[in-house]
Amino acid sequence: MTEHWTEILMTTCNGADYVRAQLDSILAQKDGRWHLTVSDDGSTDATPDILDEYAARYPDKITRYRSGKRFGQACAHFLHLMGRCDAPYMLFSDQDDVWYPEKVGRMLETLEQAERQHGPDTPILVFSDLTPVDNALKPLASSMMAYQNQRMDAFDYRALLMQNVVSGGAAGINRALARLAATEQTDDVIMHDWWVAVTAARFGRIVYIPEALSAYRQHGGNVVGAQDVRSAGYVVRMLSSLGRVRRRLVEKKRQAALFSRLYAGRLSDEDAAFLRGFTRSHSGPWFYWRHRRLINGFWRLTGMMICG
Repeated sequence: MTEHWTEILMTTCNGADYVRAQLDSILAQKDGRWHLTVSDDGSTDATPDILDEYAARYPDKITRYRSGKRFGQACAHFLHLMGRCDAPYMLFSDQDDVWYPEKVGRMLETLEQAERQHGPDTPILVFSDLTPVDNALKPLASSMMAYQNQRMDAFDYRALLMQNVVSGGAAGINRALARLAATEQTDDVIMHDWWVAVTAARFGRIVYIPEALSAYRQHGGNVVGAQDVRSAGYVVRMLSSLGRVRRRLVEKKRQAALFSRLYAGRLSDEDAAFLRGFTRSHSGPWFYWRHRRLINGFWRLTGMMICG
């Protein structure tokens, strides 16, 4: 990929209903120090035609990347693009969100400030709040973080292994983090945003911007959606589907085991002890109780103690 100051990485798959709005919102950014690379993963709708149209209209700003392969999931697709990007900074873009005009400027300003403070060789992730909206962009809440009752006071990689709070479409990273987090072993990575967040929390820095910089559209095709975890409906769904909670916990354990293998030489004895406990097939209630400060929410803690 051509080197630009800020590279926006977007993956698409059957996103024709929404991708125009997202492309237009990127083109409307107040800060023009960006280039967009967009890669499609076998869409069968009009998405490829729309991407070709925009790339032809804005050849200096938008590039259609063709990998020649099918990924089948956004995680592997994004990590592929990230590993091949040479830009100093990268922002991830979903196909169905809408960015507010100040987003690129705020993200880039925060990334630059963090590098000045911690050094350009420090892996850095920056992410912002979002506005959860419905299919027609009507707000469901003013804050995604409040909607999901997520804590922003500290970023412990152990807590992030058990619950991700970073949405990919709200995140930006520096080149140091891209180099460190890049991996082709994606079968056990749940999502790219989750993986880079855990990596940044353990080996670098995470900076949170407490301001919604984009609209996070909720619709039937979301890979991951917003949930009001304090609602009675959420609690009922969780308690009535403990099998799903268990399956999700197994996925988290596999991702943690991959993290442990890939970074074994960089982890402390304390890290290794935690990871051994967490990646057991059944960690036991006492493990989660001892680490309860890392688990946000009574019902989430309860579910993990029962299922994991």
